Amino acid sequence: MQKDKILIVDDEADIALILKLQLEDAGYETERARDGVEALEAVEREPFSLIMLDIKMPRMDGLEVLSRIRSDLTPVVMMTAHGSEDIAVDAMKKGALDYISKPFSSDDMLQKVERAIGIDRTRKENARLQRQLDEERLKMAAVLQGMADLLLAVDLQGTIITASRQAESVLSCHGDIMGKPLEEVLKAEVPGGELPARAVLRTGEPCLDVAYQLQVGGQQVPVLSSAAPLKNGSGELVGSVEIIRDISKLKELEQEKEDFVSMLSHDLKSPITAVVGSIDLVREAKLGPITEDQREYLNAAIESCEEMVEMIDTLLGIHKFEAGKMKLTFRDEDPGSLVNRSVTKFQTLAQRGAINLFTTLPSGLPPVSADRSSFNRIMGNLLSNAVKFTPEGGEIEVSADLVQDPAAVTGKVPEQIYAPGQLPTAGDFVRIRVRDSGVGIPEEALGSIFDRFVQARNRRQGKTRGTGLGLAFCRKAVDAHGGYIWAESEPGAGSVFTILLPAQPEEPEE
Repeated sequence: MQKDKILIVDDEADIALILKLQLEDAGYETERARDGVEALEAVEREPFSLIMLDIKMPRMDGLEVLSRIRSDLTPVVMMTAHGSEDIAVDAMKKGALDYISKPFSSDDMLQKVERAIGIDRTRKENARLQRQLDEERLKMAAVLQGMADLLLAVDLQGTIITASRQAESVLSCHGDIMGKPLEEVLKAEVPGGELPARAVLRTGEPCLDVAYQLQVGGQQVPVLSSAAPLKNGSGELVGSVEIIRDISKLKELEQEKEDFVSMLSHDLKSPITAVVGSIDLVREAKLGPITEDQREYLNAAIESCEEMVEMIDTLLGIHKFEAGKMKLTFRDEDPGSLVNRSVTKFQTLAQRGAINLFTTLPSGLPPVSADRSSFNRIMGNLLSNAVKFTPEGGEIEVSADLVQDPAAVTGKVPEQIYAPGQLPTAGDFVRIRVRDSGVGIPEEALGSIFDRFVQARNRRQGKTRGTGLGLAFCRKAVDAHGGYIWAESEPGAGSVFTILLPAQPEEPEE
């Protein structure tokens, strides 16, 4: 550890020697200057932890030296002859930390030296912390002034104490907003009637993603707001801060999305339907005889149109689920009958591809609450994928069974699909599985295949290319049924898609 170095400035050699010996014996390093001129030269050469400066010296006295050095950088203890204390006090007013009178005792001198060095360290540490605080304040001010969102901080009474430049600019119609009550500045139609910042003051908990209409300059602006508590160093609530984001552009995009979906529903499906009708007329030889080769091409054209309609319907279905506009009619259904109905529709397609499609269904399965139409589409998407990615000579098995310990079957569900705590740990469920002997899915893709427009890399090598919408629809529809869906697979070893649906309790016999 480096020792503190003290500069002794005294023209009296014996006094300087006594100080040197006593200070070095106490663990300090020392250097001597014989007068004020040498002292200034020494300070110019190197820094010192302390300067012990005699007042009366030739060429330049101690007071002049004190006026020429930065006592805020190097602490100074004045040395004066007994009876000149008034001069030493005046020196302290000019920056010296303390003084000692000659003759002095060793203990008193060392105590004052240690105290002066300690005060200087504390002063410098405080200055460093203040600089850091000022830098952080400047950074925070830059962040606040550069924010595109509105930021308002309020105290416990709901009075505005801080605002970003954008908030001051947008809300300037209310004049100077600082010091005003929050409700006087934020004229808003809020669900429940309470601004998020007020909710935080009432509960002490964050209030996130509250959408409301903010009145700005006579217009109603849609905003999304979040508020969080402000606490002091002791963790006590001292206010709240609310960040308000203008979502007008987002609303416009949502409207454009609605318009696009409407266009898909009407402007695209209508001409495709007309095309299918025209092709069907030709295929049925209503406009003249056709050859078998021509019929085959016409069948392929109709299948392509049907795939296009299916893709549009799937995209519309996903949109309706996300917008909360999908109308479902739930009834207690026999899972075996639902599965058989779906499998029957794909038997012809499977036979055409030389694929063995079969079911394994036990008797006595409890009913499930299901919307028949959306369930059929779920099974249709899973079976369609299985047929696409299973080679000739392969097999597809659709099975169902009762699961009374769901935790035992959800161990391989990828974390990206369901967050911790979302999967069931108890209750009765009907498990429906679609197993194929196809190309399989890489492990890293199992967590994302239920996202829109996502296809696993090696799944693209199947017989046909897909849009990546079918499984996204399956996830939305299964969620609407209160169930769970995931896939397990190994490349080259096929895939298993699993659906868990809550089993409905049997009605007691009367």
